Amino acid sequence: MRLLAPALTTCVLAGCASTKIETLWKAPEAPAQKIQKFVVLAVAGSPSGRIAYEETLTQRLKEAGLPAVPGYDVVSWDEHPGRDEAVRRLKEKQIDGALVSRIDRADVKTQSSPVWVGYGVTTVGFYDYWYSPGAVATYTTEETNYVVETVLFGVNDGRAYWVARSNTSRTEPTKFAKDIAGPVAKSLKESGLIAP
Repeated sequence: MRLLAPALTTCVLAGCASTKIETLWKAPEAPAQKIQKFVVLAVAGSPSGRIAYEETLTQRLKEAGLPAVPGYDVVSWDEHPGRDEAVRRLKEKQIDGALVSRIDRADVKTQSSPVWVGYGVTTVGFYDYWYSPGAVATYTTEETNYVVETVLFGVNDGRAYWVARSNTSRTEPTKFAKDIAGPVAKSLKESGLIAP
């Protein structure tokens, strides 16, 4: 995929410093017709996480004037319909776009640090009076950053028309959805892919 001009791919800050949309991409060719209504779907590790994300992002996109519907209204958490069945359900509800978010990768950074204390006083002379340090324990910190890909597909042709890659330390789906809702809504509106 070809990336947009550097001005567009520059970091767009989301509502919170812990989440940033880092790159945006738009297909060189638009779909035959603008997308009239799209479903918001999330690939999440739990049913409650998926529902929370889809509900929050859908609500925020609707507030921004976009024709979004939550994915759990079309496919429940315990279903795994094939492509044909999913397309049939979407068309039945007159949905012609799908906005899908999934974690592309998790980058884990681990750091161990010793805890130092003084063992005792050594006195050899006035010039080398010191506490002899000694490590008695270590503590470990771990930081995980997730790269999340959000893609707008056309239901009729299955092609990707818009992609946003986000970087976040959020682990709570609702907070992440709130973080990216504003920049996603703004970019989708500016893309010209969604019908007014």
